[in-house]
Amino acid sequence: MKKLGLALGGSLGLAALVAQAARSDELFLGYLLNTVVNKIPFPAARLALYRAAGMRIGPNSNIMMHARVMTPQGIEIGDHCIIGEFCQLDGRAVRLGDGPGLTIGNNVNVGAYTAFIAGSHEPDSPDFAGPLAKTVVQDRAWVTMNCTVLAGVTIGEGAVVSAASLVNKDVAPYTMVGGVPAKYLKDRSRDLRYTLVNRARWI
Repeated sequence: MKKLGLALGGSLGLAALVAQAARSDELFLGYLLNTVVNKIPFPAARLALYRAAGMRIGPNSNIMMHARVMTPQGIEIGDHCIIGEFCQLDGRAVRLGDGPGLTIGNNVNVGAYTAFIAGSHEPDSPDFAGPLAKTVVQDRAWVTMNCTVLAGVTIGEGAVVSAASLVNKDVAPYTMVGGVPAKYLKDRSRDLRYTLVNRARWI
């Protein structure tokens, strides 16, 4: 508890710096979040700093260490979610207006090394245009380890994405998909009652 108290106390000055960068310097904010904040081993301190940067995160959710965050003001994560280590969370599509760029519902489990990508480039565009699109993950979806979720995708309620899959189109609720690109595998039970809990005081 003493270590946690020191971490929380030390994070107050960093929180002010993060909040200032969120208002005025997106590049510096990205540096802070992705080289300093994501290595803090105490979830309470780490999540407080993500919130100071503009992310909306449910009170019982955890983003584990080493996450890469892009445009935190465009990211909304519900309650009782677990975002694994080394994930990429991309909120850049908030620039399109009308709500967050990346929306993650309640009781969502995202495995380590999964990447959400909000944009792409058009290879035949004269100016290499980079369109953005919003991404949504609905309640009780499970995106397992090492998946890539491309821009504009909705992963439906209760859906499961198998490990190392590439999701380039919507996933229907209560279905399981897998592969590159991800394809339908089977239906998932609709009788889901669990609440995800991460009680660790560090990691």
